[in-house]
Amino acid sequence: MRDSTFIPFDKQFELVISSDNAANIGEKDADHIQAPYPLVAESMFRVAFMENYAVGAEPLSILLHNFSGEGVWQPCVDRINELTEGLGLSVSVTGSTESNFPLQQSALSLTVMGKVSPSKVKTGCTPEYAAFAVIGEPLVGQEVMEKQDRIAPLSLFKELADHPSVFEMVPVGSKGILYELQEMLKANDLAETFPEHCSLDINKSGGPSTCFIISYKKEEEAAIRKAAGALFHPLLPR
Repeated sequence: MRDSTFIPFDKQFELVISSDNAANIGEKDADHIQAPYPLVAESMFRVAFMENYAVGAEPLSILLHNFSGEGVWQPCVDRINELTEGLGLSVSVTGSTESNFPLQQSALSLTVMGKVSPSKVKTGCTPEYAAFAVIGEPLVGQEVMEKQDRIAPLSLFKELADHPSVFEMVPVGSKGILYELQEMLKANDLAETFPEHCSLDINKSGGPSTCFIISYKKEEEAAIRKAAGALFHPLLPR
């Protein structure tokens, strides 16, 4: 069931745990990719949040694990709080910092814990007549900093996740659009139908989930296109 773990909690809810990490990316001299820590925290949060929210979960808590030094903690927490407030979420951030032994390269990890009613889990709910599209573009590494206007905003992700015409959403990770699409189709017993023609590179890594796949009601495409604007890329049969 996607890149999240589901743990039965009681008769009403399941816990949903989603996580992401970043290593060798940050502000240390030895880091392979130089990036401000708030942006690193934002990238990790978007992956974990998108995975959590895409399956219908309500985020409850955020855990930040920081191996990059004490001075990194607060800027990361501040950015995460800005993001959650912008999404209208009331979620606290907790976690830990390794302050005894310094590392030459940056390392951070972030986990989102949420809850969902089993009857509201949004996986395996795409019908045969659904249409498919990619919102945003697959970007990785330096591109994430250079092409911010091509990244699907979290606000748009949440808007479409809550849209009554959207059946299912899948954030695109390092294995690319085609892999995630095929997994989505298999989960819905639609493996014989592969809408894979797209203006984007469907094999390229999506990095920190800079784009996501949606299945939706074709007759409502105009409303979805209006919301996504230039970030809307249809997936069509060959």
